[in-house]
Amino acid sequence: MPKVQGLSGQVALAASSEQGSRADEVRLKGYALKPGDTIGVIAPASSMDRKYLDRALDNLRRWGYKVKVAQSCTSEYGYFAGNDVMRATDINRFFLDDEVDGILCMRGGYGSARVLNKLDYEAIKKHPKQFIGYSDVTALHVALGEQANLATIHGPMLSSLTDSEIRDEFTGVNFFKGISGTLYPGEIPMPAGTELKAITPGEAEGFIIGGNLSILTSMVGTPYELKGDGAILFIEDVGEYTYRVDRMLQQLWQSGLLSRVNGVLVGAFVGADEDYDGHDFLLDEVLAYYARLSGKPWVKCVPVGHVEENLYLPFGVRARVTAAKDGKAGLAIVENPLEAQEH
Repeated sequence: MPKVQGLSGQVALAASSEQGSRADEVRLKGYALKPGDTIGVIAPASSMDRKYLDRALDNLRRWGYKVKVAQSCTSEYGYFAGNDVMRATDINRFFLDDEVDGILCMRGGYGSARVLNKLDYEAIKKHPKQFIGYSDVTALHVALGEQANLATIHGPMLSSLTDSEIRDEFTGVNFFKGISGTLYPGEIPMPAGTELKAITPGEAEGFIIGGNLSILTSMVGTPYELKGDGAILFIEDVGEYTYRVDRMLQQLWQSGLLSRVNGVLVGAFVGADEDYDGHDFLLDEVLAYYARLSGKPWVKCVPVGHVEENLYLPFGVRARVTAAKDGKAGLAIVENPLEAQEH
């Protein structure tokens, strides 16, 4: 693999287009966390108000965890939490730091894609850890899966933990079960009064991969593009009107991704139908079109995304999707996404 010199003089590994993990590979897993373990907090994208940062860190400590805060978490560089080299260096350092038991992203925003060519994927392979985040962090989920063969977690970030009451709510309950390795295997939990719904029928098995649709689309044509062969694709987004969702799904269709995956899971698309005037297409109509086009099982109403009830969802571990003709659907994680602790 070629090496490139970073702006700071550090050497990082550049990805080549030939790299990439197959969806049928067994991926490396991070370790379950318990109170007393150290959670390393990184800021791969945008910055966060210091008041809310401190509040969330205090909550983690109160819930029994030690925290180690990366330099980028308290830095600002335009709309980033520190410059690209700083943010990438923090990620590399925390994976290699034996004091850090798991890594939690501070927030999304924008910037994760800018550090992908500065990460030491070979070193990360040798130090697998639980890596948690969503939204803009999708770029890192894809790159760590494809380049470092790492199973990661699409789940709440530090910015989701500013309210101490979350500990007893759907998101918090399942987050802490998730990081402790007690949530899966099994059917995914659902918020009270909700259920998964089939868009197109069928059954599929494979790794769950994906994330934010806008980020996935932006990676098409790059060395870090999601390959997706034999996987189950998860998508969600926020603030994107239905015609924009259509445009992005059309790109994934033309790129071949929707043909390569075994099925699709649809999370929250917040605000997609807000501009509906009675003449355009609704989001459900657009989703149904691409579901029929792909000929694969598609399931919606997965409680994941930019919503209050945001489930801890593992990427890179095997899952099973069932979608019936009567609209009923199920999603089971069939293996534990975490290894038992070595210490």
